[in-house]
Amino acid sequence: MTLPDHGASSTNDVFARYLDDPCTTSVLLSVADICLVTTSEGEVLAASAKEGSTLEAQAARWAGQSLSALIDTSSAQKLASRLADIGANGRAHWAELVHVTSDKDLVPIRYVMHPMQAQANILMLGQDQRPTIEMQQMLLNAQIALERDHEAQREIDTRYRLLMDFSTDAIALLSIGSGLIVDINHNAANILGRARADLIDRSFAECFQGQTKEAIVSALEAPQPVGSDVVLDVEVKISGRIVQLTGKLFRASGEQLAIVRLTDPERGSVGDERLVGNLRQLFNHGSDAIVFSDRDGNILAASETFLNLTDSPSAASVRGRSLAEFLARGVVDLRVLLDNARRAGQLRMYATKLNTSFGAQVGVEMSATWLDDKFDPVLALVIRNASSASSVRPDPSGQDGNMQGVIELVGSSTLKDIVSETTDVIEKICIETALELTRNNRVAASEMLGLSRQSLYVKLRKFDLLSKDEN
Repeated sequence: MTLPDHGASSTNDVFARYLDDPCTTSVLLSVADICLVTTSEGEVLAASAKEGSTLEAQAARWAGQSLSALIDTSSAQKLASRLADIGANGRAHWAELVHVTSDKDLVPIRYVMHPMQAQANILMLGQDQRPTIEMQQMLLNAQIALERDHEAQREIDTRYRLLMDFSTDAIALLSIGSGLIVDINHNAANILGRARADLIDRSFAECFQGQTKEAIVSALEAPQPVGSDVVLDVEVKISGRIVQLTGKLFRASGEQLAIVRLTDPERGSVGDERLVGNLRQLFNHGSDAIVFSDRDGNILAASETFLNLTDSPSAASVRGRSLAEFLARGVVDLRVLLDNARRAGQLRMYATKLNTSFGAQVGVEMSATWLDDKFDPVLALVIRNASSASSVRPDPSGQDGNMQGVIELVGSSTLKDIVSETTDVIEKICIETALELTRNNRVAASEMLGLSRQSLYVKLRKFDLLSKDEN
């Protein structure tokens, strides 16, 4: 068998002096990028580089030179240490040496150093590390690029998530192919009446009464009239609310998606920042006090003007307290406000007094509106200071005369008789007030006074109010 010629015959002849087998010489010269034979002190006896290598021409001139002169300083120290180790134990060692070329280029070579026992020389077979270093650099650059792409993706995802969470609009992202919800923000989840986590990967059409995926997609794809953004009116299955869908189709990563905005027409656009800002300023700086309470009359929010009227230190000090604590007639006033507002939707010009934190009373006029949300109804009160008026509420006819009659009894009747007369006057005033507040509803008036309906009729006859009430 003829071995391939990887170098000049003179090179083989040189190595043949130190390697007995010509076949071994040819194999070593073909396998190693660079092959050296040195003395135990590091003097180069023979050198050969693989054909086509950048060190081929220079390796031919290394014979007779000290190897430490052909490498950098740190490599020279490493070479001396390895030569000493080989001399001490006679075993092969690895060494990475950096050659300095005539052009001052640095060429890293990884050598395996074999002691040649017969001649007391050292055979060094080297592998050029530049391709490996270039590959490692390419891998490192690829890893850095991937990490940068990952960080950029994380930044985009963070911005997207913040935009979804802090947007005042109700937004949902849909897959057109499957009809499933890809993503949805909390505002949209609240409109649909479910938690956001429960809606991800759920059919969007199933959230609405009588809707299908095909119907919603068809509505999103259909062209809309100029000036109109609403594509479909739908009924939320859980709450029964009618909401309007506005959407736009797009493609991302080969998948067709739709971004949909849900708007409650009764509440207006969620994103109407100007209206929201104006209402907030009216609440905070309006001349009339504004109070919101729940269905039981517990305060949810109160404006600064209400705090001034009641001499309350802060909004936190009144939040959660019952409105009855601030009303002069307590539960009676609160019951009238809640019942009439719930029944008629609103109550205008209700006159009463507010109790302050220091025991004083302030005459006010109230307007109440019932915000009838099916799940969370709210009573909204607008309260105007009426303390400068001559009277908070017109007294029922005859009250002033009755009180004057009681006053005239002093000095002419015993205290027992005066108290008895006073009791009748107060009783009559309470009945007349209850009938006025309940708009002559005797059932409501009897409940307000804590009387049975039969007892109320008895007292109406006693004070000659039955015929007046019927009129």
